[in-house]
Amino acid sequence: MKSFQKYSALECEQIEKIRKIGELYGNSPELKAACKESYNLYRSGRISADCYGKIYSEAFDNYLGVTV
Repeated sequence: MKSFQKYSALECEQIEKIRKIGELYGNSPELKAACKESYNLYRSGRISADCYGKIYSEAFDNYLGVTV
């Protein structure tokens, strides 16, 4: 949990949402919609570039089927 201290509550919610959808559905329309939502939050300045990068990376890992 220490690594999440640098993120806001909204950012943590988005990260967890992407993680859960990825675990449940993998590369699915639900994951793509959640990533689009995160992108819109990033573009509006509500989440940081660092947070968006983490979200994008996790979504791409799900797409490739990579588990850490």
